[in-house]
Amino acid sequence: MTQTHLGTPGEDKPRTGTRRDPTDSNALTAMSNPLRMRILGILRVEGIQTVGSISTRIHEAPGSVSYHLSRLSRAGLVEKIHHHDGDMRKSWWKATRHATLLPAARRPDNPGAPHETTDPFRRSAALSYEQAYERYLDAIPRLSADWVEAGTSDDAVLRLTPDETNRMIRDLTEVIHRWSAVADAHVPDDPRTRQVAVILQAFAWIP
Repeated sequence: MTQTHLGTPGEDKPRTGTRRDPTDSNALTAMSNPLRMRILGILRVEGIQTVGSISTRIHEAPGSVSYHLSRLSRAGLVEKIHHHDGDMRKSWWKATRHATLLPAARRPDNPGAPHETTDPFRRSAALSYEQAYERYLDAIPRLSADWVEAGTSDDAVLRLTPDETNRMIRDLTEVIHRWSAVADAHVPDDPRTRQVAVILQAFAWIP
């Protein structure tokens, strides 16, 4: 089972443990679009947003953002809310779950999620990861030296069994969870901190 954890606990953000049931096929289909996945990621990481604030962040027209939010809403991934600022001209949205959990992989004794549903989602996720890293590369000239030095990109090809691979994934996931606790201890406006993307992928190597 693949877990995409994009949010962190905080005010106006989805809490850990919110909607951890496996994501259904309608939601996976709705997310099989890199722009919708990016919009959902902003809501999960940054908390509630207006159409206008999302539009400014991703340089997309408000009408386009509204369309993609409506698609995500129909799939139960986001919802429109009333905000305490009372400005009826603004359309506020929040994510309904903090993670995307894929059903168990197809096996003879467990049909699992159909390939035709999960494949477009996985490919969209892969493209989203690539685009996020490219945005980081584009921003390097504007980042401080310590933040440029703090980044890394590494890979390795290991000969393992499926069981060993799953054990490794669990170990690495535990490391991420430990550092999530460190991240949660920071106040949102701590000037020393930034949001840091950690992308964990492990799969059978195809030369």
